[in-house]
Amino acid sequence: MQSWRQRLASVLEWSITDKSILLMGLVAPILVGYALFTQYLLGRPDVTRLAHVGPLLELRQILLAFIAGTGVIALSGLVIRRRNPHCLPLQYVATLYYAGILVTSSYYVGTMTFCTGVVALGAPVFGFILLERQVIWAATVPALTALAGLGYATAYGWLPYAPIVAPPQDATANLFWMNAIYLLTAPHLLVILLLADQTLCRWRVREDLVRTLSLTDPLTGIANRRHVLDLLEKEVARTVRHGPPLAVAVLDLDHFKRINDTWGHPAGDAVLQAAARELGACVRRNDTVGRFGGEEFMLLLPDTPLEGAKALAERCRARLEALDIRAENGERIPLTGSFGLVSNEQDLSAEAEALVKAADAALYRAKAGGRNRVEAVALPPAG
Repeated sequence: MQSWRQRLASVLEWSITDKSILLMGLVAPILVGYALFTQYLLGRPDVTRLAHVGPLLELRQILLAFIAGTGVIALSGLVIRRRNPHCLPLQYVATLYYAGILVTSSYYVGTMTFCTGVVALGAPVFGFILLERQVIWAATVPALTALAGLGYATAYGWLPYAPIVAPPQDATANLFWMNAIYLLTAPHLLVILLLADQTLCRWRVREDLVRTLSLTDPLTGIANRRHVLDLLEKEVARTVRHGPPLAVAVLDLDHFKRINDTWGHPAGDAVLQAAARELGACVRRNDTVGRFGGEEFMLLLPDTPLEGAKALAERCRARLEALDIRAENGERIPLTGSFGLVSNEQDLSAEAEALVKAADAALYRAKAGGRNRVEAVALPPAG
């Protein structure tokens, strides 16, 4: 089962309609909390010292209307989500509705408050991640324009600033409204941070997966051709700098086409997978096994002179020959491999291309010499 974090981060894959429902589902409890706050404030004996009762009553009625509207939009989405899972007009309505809630609430508590700033900045940024880009632009531009207009209107005295807030008469009133603003901000901040954190974590996991897939052969799970050649270049550069010899082996599974023709391609795939596993188990921790192409593999054996590399390649050859691979009909599929091995111990400045070319030539000789054997060669000294 998915964890709650995985389910939360998976909203990126939700349909347009489901994301619209989610938006209303997140807004509804926040609006209920705001309405309860206004009711609490109206019930305080010192309400007239803290707030203007008339605008506070107005705000409560507006919040109740917003709650009802949120329910209507969410229910509409639930009704059409199966029939029209990608209803873009619904997302426009939900997002513009949210923007209207933001502007209205900001006017009553003050357009320059911490709460307004957090939501005005955080909501669009996360909206661009979660919702359709054109929808967020359609809601953000009018909302920010309205907030700026309200700010100037209150600055010029055309509208009262924060009409529900009575001018603080003492430190107690100041402390009350400071705590209230933090309380009103907390739900928005929590939702934005939580969703952003889990979504970014999911992106990182995806990036790691994409990176792994780009470096790995999908059938065998070992390094693909590009990755093993990149590693070869790095090992050659390390050899040039620090001196330990490098051995490279290119091996070919003998008569692999015959395996495909006789037992089918699924059997051929099973042979490739078994060979990759056996080679990986045979080499050392610092060695690399890569699929070089088709039925060819490459072994990178750093810090290994030719004789040691030859012994390791011979061990790999023997283990491939001993593999017990069965076809679907129960027949044993015989498997052997021919190895072309090269070492740069006499020419540490040899380039990767020269090593691959020499290993290929050695592999050709191994095949010409009867297959199922290791043919080793050391590059001659430079100059």
